[in-house]
Amino acid sequence: MNKRPNLAGFLYLVGSGLIIQLTGSIYRIWLARKIGPEALGIQQMVYPVYRLLSGLATLGLPLALTKWVSEFLASKKYSGITPILSWAVKVVFISSLITASALLFLTPYLSSHIFTDPRVREALFVIALAIPFSALSAIYRGYFQGFSNTAPTAVSEITEQLSEVGVTYLLVGVLLPFLPFSIYTCPLVGLTIGEIICLLTLICFLKRQSVIEAIHPQLAVPKPAIIRYSWPLLFNQIVTSASLASEGVIVPFMLIRAGYSTPESTALFGQLTGMAEPVAYFPLILMAPLGSVLSPQISSVYKTGSLSKLKQKISKFYLISAVLCLIGYFAIQLSAPTLVRYLYGSSIGISVPLVKILVISLPFTGISILNYTLLAAVGATEKILYLSLWVVGLKTFLIYTLTPFFGIYGTAWAINITQFFIALASLAELWPFLPKSGGVSLPKWLPPFRYRREPL
Repeated sequence: MNKRPNLAGFLYLVGSGLIIQLTGSIYRIWLARKIGPEALGIQQMVYPVYRLLSGLATLGLPLALTKWVSEFLASKKYSGITPILSWAVKVVFISSLITASALLFLTPYLSSHIFTDPRVREALFVIALAIPFSALSAIYRGYFQGFSNTAPTAVSEITEQLSEVGVTYLLVGVLLPFLPFSIYTCPLVGLTIGEIICLLTLICFLKRQSVIEAIHPQLAVPKPAIIRYSWPLLFNQIVTSASLASEGVIVPFMLIRAGYSTPESTALFGQLTGMAEPVAYFPLILMAPLGSVLSPQISSVYKTGSLSKLKQKISKFYLISAVLCLIGYFAIQLSAPTLVRYLYGSSIGISVPLVKILVISLPFTGISILNYTLLAAVGATEKILYLSLWVVGLKTFLIYTLTPFFGIYGTAWAINITQFFIALASLAELWPFLPKSGGVSLPKWLPPFRYRREPL
């Protein structure tokens, strides 16, 4: 396995992803039946807010850390690695405390004036406590990824998931009569404990990650270059997460305008985001490992102007992604009724059509994940921000247009159309950076293809 580090890293992440999905599926089955779609709707309303603020607290530094660590390793500037990690940890620790404090202060206003369901108040208070742990975990994951070391990420994801599931089960199944908060908040308490365990796991791995000691003094942290690289990523994170967070307000509001009551709109939103999306996008657990394996290699070779060396590997990764997503598409389309009935029982009436609609965009979503990974790896972070602004505007417009006429199915189609646009637009932005040749670079086990212009 050591002779194939890319395969080892991929298998680490896929293995952890499968374990997480297995435990997560069992967890969602139990949770959906125990607390119902309304509680899931509340959870899905506040979760994007949590992701927004966690991403804001990182200041776009995790990907920057991956890029610079991999470049320092490639150029053998080992003395620059430890200073950049220490600087990033200090900056993110301070920013995460400020972000969490701001959410605690604004929660009463958000729950009474922004969200359609005031029951989100408790949940917002709880997720504020998780923000510092989540932000610091992202920094350490970016650091390890720069070494192409995927084991810490894989193990920390497993410990986080098991802790979250275990704590939630204990709270809902055993301790609920004695708790000072409602059942809606229990999964988010579990999430907070999971983030704490995740960070502790990564710190344990930090002591085992060896950095070659350099003879010369430590290099200064290239703060201006890092800021130029990371600020578009930060704003992209803000724009994307703000869009997801606003959906927790916009979609229920548009459903209410379509004639649904507040509890009904909350339940429908929960079925879309908490039930249908996890089933439709299940195969995407394989896309993140592919991107994590490829990203540090792209960063290191692109800086030296030798990206063409990875032409074969890039083509292979895209082919694997397309095949996996197409297989997932057909499998989910054919088995959607069985999957939904097994997972959610009585919710089959709404969730099956939603799954069949959302899975149509699965192949496009998988390809767009790789496109975004490569754009970040080559340093084209401004293009990522540019794409995100277009995506947010398009998605919001489609939700406003389709949801009042077609209900929750209109929202699902708005998501699909947006995914089609993301895949095509990100590929167009990435195309100038990709290595070109006279033919299409396919894996060696496929016959080469060349386009030859015939004379008139």
